[in-house]
Amino acid sequence: MTYPSRVALVATATTAALAATAVSAQAATRTVDVGTPSASQKAFQKVGADVNAFFPRSVTVRAGDRLRFVPDGFHTVDLPARGQGDLPLITTSDAVSGANDAAGQPFWFNGQGRPGFNPALLASSWGKKVAYDATQRVDSGLPLAGNPKPLTVTFKKTGRFTFFCDVHPGMKGTVKVVGRRRHIPSSRQNARSVKRQVASALRTAKRLTSTKPPTGTVSIGAAGGGGVESFAFYPASLTVAPGATVTFSMAVRSREVHTATTGPGNPETEPGSYLGKLAASLTSPSIDPAAIYPSDVPGAPASLTKTSHGNGFWSSGALDNDKGSPLPAANRVTFAEPGTYELYCLIHPFMHGRVVVKP
Repeated sequence: MTYPSRVALVATATTAALAATAVSAQAATRTVDVGTPSASQKAFQKVGADVNAFFPRSVTVRAGDRLRFVPDGFHTVDLPARGQGDLPLITTSDAVSGANDAAGQPFWFNGQGRPGFNPALLASSWGKKVAYDATQRVDSGLPLAGNPKPLTVTFKKTGRFTFFCDVHPGMKGTVKVVGRRRHIPSSRQNARSVKRQVASALRTAKRLTSTKPPTGTVSIGAAGGGGVESFAFYPASLTVAPGATVTFSMAVRSREVHTATTGPGNPETEPGSYLGKLAASLTSPSIDPAAIYPSDVPGAPASLTKTSHGNGFWSSGALDNDKGSPLPAANRVTFAEPGTYELYCLIHPFMHGRVVVKP
């Protein structure tokens, strides 16, 4: 048998070490799903839920590596410059004027700022490849175009960085960027982490279907830990006596924005109806202020009848739990006249509830 010489052994070991170094020096790409991973969405849809979270919530890469942010819903990816926070979704511009209800009477919010999507979020970076070094913001913008492609970000600098969704306050993730020689979890390990996160979220989503709010309150959606959201009114149907006041409230942990709105039409199936047009405006840069502002002056609960505002219109206005937002978390209305009142969330028109008023 012929044995290799010491020189040959050293040469072989050196070659192997150089090859290993070359492999480790190659830039790695890790994937982050922005919202519920597409392969898991049907399971959540069966229980009327979704998850406002990044999958995985935290990831480790080396300097020079890439994160591939895959869009899985109406979300953004916001990597602020160091010391900055995320961007607001809605901003206001010139004052509202000429906004009248169906009876021709001016709405109370004339003179208030006109709401619209933050202009900074209208320029899309989806489908692009960009670099991030924490000196300036990287933001995907809103996924307004159909089927947006992933945003790929190369991380140039070591450190721990937080990325946000500008649409859903509280939805955030972290990336830890380490030196080139440091060990990082493999793609397979990250996939296992995502699988555990999905399983935990699905268990939470199933529990939310039994949500029971306090008497006299309708919860617009339900929420659990980790960004899990149930898209339904709880209870779905409420019966009250004439003169009863009902509170429509956001769930405590919710990262969503909802409305409770009643009036002519089904905004999901009748786009040309009064409510349908209001809901449609929320998908365009030109938002109808009646879709965002409450229909009646904030303060004492409005008295709702079938002829309110000329057509039985009442809206809570946009509600959320964000402490940095001017929006309230609840609104109240007094049901003054017998009848059945169909309620919808204008932002999520498939969310439908009902209040039956009878003596």
